[in-house]
Amino acid sequence: APHDHKILTMDDSVNSLTPPPSPTKEESKRLVFANEETIVHDDPPLSLCKKLTFAVGSMPYAMCNTVLGFYMTIFLLEVAILSPRYVLVIVFAGRVWDSITDPLVGYLCTRTRTRIGHLRPWMMVAAPFAAIAYVLFWFVPPAFTQTDYPQHLKFVYYLIIYFLFQALLSCIHVPYTALTMHLSHSGKDRDSATLYRMCFEVMGTMLGVIIYTLCYLVFVDNEEDICFGGVRLSDPNKIRVYRYQGAIIAVITLMFVWITAFGVKEQQEEIEQSKNVGFVTGIRTTLGFWPYLCLMLFELFVWLAVQFVQGNFALYVKYSLKLKAEYPYVIATLLVATIMWMVMWQRVIAKCGKKTTASIGIWLFMPPLVLQLYLNYEAHLIYPVALIAGLGVAAVYLLPWSMLPDAIDMAHLKTGVRREELFYAFFVFGNKFASGVTLGISTGIYEIVGYDENACTQEWQFGLSLKLLVSVPPVLFLLIGLVFLALYPITEKMRAETKRQLQERRRSKGAVYGSTDNSKNQPDGGHSITAVNFSKKVSTPDTTAAQTEV
Repeated sequence: APHDHKILTMDDSVNSLTPPPSPTKEESKRLVFANEETIVHDDPPLSLCKKLTFAVGSMPYAMCNTVLGFYMTIFLLEVAILSPRYVLVIVFAGRVWDSITDPLVGYLCTRTRTRIGHLRPWMMVAAPFAAIAYVLFWFVPPAFTQTDYPQHLKFVYYLIIYFLFQALLSCIHVPYTALTMHLSHSGKDRDSATLYRMCFEVMGTMLGVIIYTLCYLVFVDNEEDICFGGVRLSDPNKIRVYRYQGAIIAVITLMFVWITAFGVKEQQEEIEQSKNVGFVTGIRTTLGFWPYLCLMLFELFVWLAVQFVQGNFALYVKYSLKLKAEYPYVIATLLVATIMWMVMWQRVIAKCGKKTTASIGIWLFMPPLVLQLYLNYEAHLIYPVALIAGLGVAAVYLLPWSMLPDAIDMAHLKTGVRREELFYAFFVFGNKFASGVTLGISTGIYEIVGYDENACTQEWQFGLSLKLLVSVPPVLFLLIGLVFLALYPITEKMRAETKRQLQERRRSKGAVYGSTDNSKNQPDGGHSITAVNFSKKVSTPDTTAAQTEV
């Protein structure tokens, strides 16, 4: 408190002004004028239980997207027997749909106000419907197995279910990712929660592959396709594989989403700081914030690289490396390596900073991608290559999401408004857009090189195209991503300064007494603290004059 301010104490015998002692830091935080609820205390560290409860909610999205990314193309082409051109339309139309639903869900979250928050209700309600839609997508109606069944009717069925599932998935994952900013004010706690979340996301990816693999081992006893007269027929055993893995993952999805939605509480202060803005205005201001735009484009291009590998890897192992039975084990090797490297990257972040660590991880990701061009000579070298590739995959999983809260904090500092729902919505859209673009381009190339969904064998051009798809485009996209990473302006020094200023702003809101309008007239700009303690009301002329002076 400045020395020209005074503390006025009144009791039965004292009605004089005395100079105030300077309050300590702890005493300043406890001073209250109008309402004790306005005080902002330093957050206690997030407990391990809270971090785990939050992190487990990332597994459903990872499981569903992993199975869709790895197996959607091969399921629609070789189990549902759908033409590549229809698969191409489903994927691209789904991305156009996501461009509407993801920002819209983020905007609607900002305008939702309930007793339990504005994010968790979306997760609670959408989870059971998303689980049902996921089961329906992997269901092959008996009529679809007939070779003369109209292709356009299959197309309509899978298009509608895919649209429905992606919309419901947005209603879960957009508010879930935005929940990161509502866990704590501490950047260290949020980074730690993000690490837990990404580790659980990789475990969810692995769990999705394990569930599919176990179903495959139980129901399929012959690796070869069922052919008659050179024409591929629907394999009822493979249909059961997709049907049962869909049901198991749907149950796990519902359970894990509800654990997070009912187990994590949103910070009330963060809810009150969110202001309702127009949909178009919110999008314009979000995408117009330069650090966020650079980070979003960086995340988009590096994720495009990952999705090109993921979307074509099953067919690459089957037709290029001729390792049909070993594909699940290769994926397991990659994912175990990713989890191990992710812990290492968190330690590197502490020493080198996020931006430098991201750059190192992207450069290390390129060599194993190029090596995939030559693995047909020694196919089993895919295992050590997968171990090395885990370095880059871990960096792509962890770093962009760890850097996002820093961009949101800086936007909050500059505008005074929190819109993390829209920031996270466009990040989620970038993930799904990357998946859709890669699957769409890939299936278009399948059509060009002469892939026949009804044939039991494919021409050599198809195997060559798969080798190129898992190596050349990913490297190009990683290089483009590095350009946007270089343009990303937030350094470690800026990040620390932003955290300090936001912390001071929160403390000033809890320490300022009286009207904020009167604070403008104070000589120190409104940051001083003046305390008036009335232990007993005394109506004497002297005390009235003293009150007026203060």
